[in-house]
Amino acid sequence: MMKERLSIRQIGSILAGAVNMRLSPVCVYGSDRIPDNAFWSSQIGDCLACNIFQIAEGRIRGPVYAGDEPDQAFCRCMGGPAWFGYSGFDPRLPGMMSTGSGADNQDGKHLKESEEIACETYRAVGEIKPLGRYVVISRCDDLEEDLSAKCIICFASGRQIRDICAMAHFGSPNVFGLISFPWGPACATLVTYPAGMAEKARDYQIFVGPTDPSARGWLPEDCLAMGMSTEIARKIAGSVERSFLNKKR
Repeated sequence: MMKERLSIRQIGSILAGAVNMRLSPVCVYGSDRIPDNAFWSSQIGDCLACNIFQIAEGRIRGPVYAGDEPDQAFCRCMGGPAWFGYSGFDPRLPGMMSTGSGADNQDGKHLKESEEIACETYRAVGEIKPLGRYVVISRCDDLEEDLSAKCIICFASGRQIRDICAMAHFGSPNVFGLISFPWGPACATLVTYPAGMAEKARDYQIFVGPTDPSARGWLPEDCLAMGMSTEIARKIAGSVERSFLNKKR
C-alpha cells in the first residue's frame, strides 16, 4: 500500500516537533497573482531575509511577497532583484563586495579579498531564474494547499540544526557534499539556493548559514538558518519515526 504523501503543513509540523523547534518552519513558492491577505515585503521592512525570520517568529501573520514591480522597492540591496532572477547582477557589485568602487568613490564591504575573486564568485552562481511573477513566503502551518512550494526554511539553535543535518544523512550515502554553508546574502541561503533558482546550486544539498554579516542585525546569536528543497524536507520528515530522533524520546 502506497504511503500518503506528506503535505507542507505536515512536513513543517514534523520537523518542528522532531527537534523541539521554537520558531515555525516557513515555505516559499512562486505565483503569478498576489495571494489573499498578503503583504508586500518592502512595506514591512527593507530586508526580505529579516522579514522571513519575522514570519517564523509569528510577528508577521500572513504571506509576504515580492516581485519585479516598477512602483515598488524590492529590498535595500542593489543585488536583491538579481538574487531572485528579476534582473542581472549590477556590474558595480563585485567592487562593492570587495575593496570598493573607484568609479563611484564608494568604500567596499570587504566580503571578498579582491574584485576579481568577487567576479568569479558571481559567475560561479550561474544564471538565476525567478519562481514566478512573485515570490511568496508563508508559514508552513498557514498553507492550506501545497501550491508547489519549492523550499522550506527553518530557524533553530545550533543543536537543532545539527540534528536536522544528521537526519539528512540518515537516508543518504553522500558523506561530504550533502550540506553546504554557502557564500551569498542571507536571502540566497534561505531561498535562491534551496528553491533551485540558481543554475549551479545542487538540488540534493541543504544550505545552512547565513554567512552574510549583515544578518547580525536581525538573527540572534544562538540561531542558525537552514534552507532545503521541499522534497528533501519531505524525505527527512518521512524518516523521523525510523531514526535516532524517535529513539531518543
